[in-house]
Amino acid sequence: MKRKTTRLTFTEEELANPNIRRAAKKATRAADRAEKAKAKLSTRAPPKRGLKMDVDKAKERSAQLRFGKAEFSEEIAKPKRRKPGAEALLGGEAHRQIDRQNQDENAGVQAAHEGERLAEGTAKKLKDGKYSKKLKAYKKAEKLDKAADKANIQALRRKQQAAQPMSNPISRWKQRQQIKASYYARKTGGKAGGSAANTARSAAAKKAKAAAAKAAQFASTHAHMLLMGGVLVLLILVIFCFITSCSVFFPGGMGTVWTTSYTAEDEDILGAEADYQALEEALRAEVAAIPSSYPDYDEYTWDLAPITHDPHELAAVLTAIHEAYTRGEVQGTMQSIFDAQYEIILTETIEIRTRTETHTGTDPTTGDTYTYEVEVQYEWRILNITLLNFGIDSVARGMLSGDDLDRYDILQETQGNRPELFGGVSVGYGSDGSGEVGIDYEVPAEALSDPEFAAMLEEAEKYLGTPYVWGGSSPETGFDCSGYVCWVLNQSSWDVGRTTANGLWQQAAKVSEHEAKPGDLVFFEGTYDTPGASHVGIYVGDGMMISAGDPIKYSNIHSSYWEKHLLGFGRIPK
Repeated sequence: MKRKTTRLTFTEEELANPNIRRAAKKATRAADRAEKAKAKLSTRAPPKRGLKMDVDKAKERSAQLRFGKAEFSEEIAKPKRRKPGAEALLGGEAHRQIDRQNQDENAGVQAAHEGERLAEGTAKKLKDGKYSKKLKAYKKAEKLDKAADKANIQALRRKQQAAQPMSNPISRWKQRQQIKASYYARKTGGKAGGSAANTARSAAAKKAKAAAAKAAQFASTHAHMLLMGGVLVLLILVIFCFITSCSVFFPGGMGTVWTTSYTAEDEDILGAEADYQALEEALRAEVAAIPSSYPDYDEYTWDLAPITHDPHELAAVLTAIHEAYTRGEVQGTMQSIFDAQYEIILTETIEIRTRTETHTGTDPTTGDTYTYEVEVQYEWRILNITLLNFGIDSVARGMLSGDDLDRYDILQETQGNRPELFGGVSVGYGSDGSGEVGIDYEVPAEALSDPEFAAMLEEAEKYLGTPYVWGGSSPETGFDCSGYVCWVLNQSSWDVGRTTANGLWQQAAKVSEHEAKPGDLVFFEGTYDTPGASHVGIYVGDGMMISAGDPIKYSNIHSSYWEKHLLGFGRIPK
């Protein structure tokens, strides 16, 4: 019985593909060879009925499975890959049965069978290829938009770069932003409804992009100016580092000189120093006026620190605080320093003393009067006057800290690079004020015939050359004029306590120069601003005195200086 051969059929669209067209030609040739082989087999004894029927059924099923057209929807929501199941298993098993049962068949049958299997395999590959293309197309669908976007952006970017070959990093960044903005604007305008991402942009993001675009535009427009500015800043940094390095290697540089020098003008420094001296002069007058301010005391004791200061310390602390100050700017600061430097302490002491008094009595029997002596106790009131001087250096270290204190220490070491500004030495005030050099004088022998004066002079000459110390009243502390005279008198059978020159003047019995003798006191006024006597010395006769000047020395009371300040002579009673 002659069997009908099934031919492979393809659509025009499939044949338009060169690969499918070549495969179809191969399948057609294979089918022709199979038909010729079958024609030759028709003259032979037919094979077993059951086997042929199984083969025919396998062919039919294979044809139906492999050559049946699968219809795909144009819109695939979620494609699922088909499992290579029935047709592969059935076709394979049928061919294996044929191979085992037809081993003894002639070569024609075998060739026909191979041709048919080739045709079936080719048809399957064509159909699976078509299905695979549709599946791959869907998988690539998601990437297509991104790839297109990227390709379009790159194309626009190349176009922009070609239009502007001369660019810099700032302008290229600006171009990229413009390209993206123009592309997304075009893409949004070309699609119905636009992109959901673009429509969801917030107003804040738009403002930020607008600001960034303006900044980029400014940077692009002024790129050269920004570049020059950056170079200038870099140059300044290099110069600064160089100067800093030089200050390390060259300590004599301007920065170091400025740090170690007084920065105010000389007239302001000297003016401030004069104002501080005026404050100290006022303090001396205040201390000297204490007995007259407190007259109800029997005795005044003095423990006075010198009223003096180092002018370099004052200039250093004022510079550390005010730098290039003026005389008027530092008045308040100087008053604060002065108040912290000096302190006056007044204390009262009451002693119960006994004295012998002569009383007069009347004898009641005779009516005669008589005298008798009696021991009487009484109060002796003493005012103790103490003046403390803490020094400007101590005050400065309490006021300053950190860099200001470091600056003060440096100025102290260098004396502001102006050691000659105040005469090259620290200035002390409160001496006799004459400025005269002491006289090498020897008291005549006839004056020493008085043993009381001789003892006084011996004590007084022990301290010749001792420097003047304001408020000093003992060899341990040094002497000022009144402290020196009080010490000598108290060591020479007198008891005057510790008082000022004006206090001694008030105690002394006044005598004329003609009546004055060695051992009397000579008083002067107006040597500094204080009422009454301001200076006192021990008169040694022949117009000479020994007193605490600077230092303790012999002086002529009729010199041009002392003559104009001479107040008078006085004798202290025992």
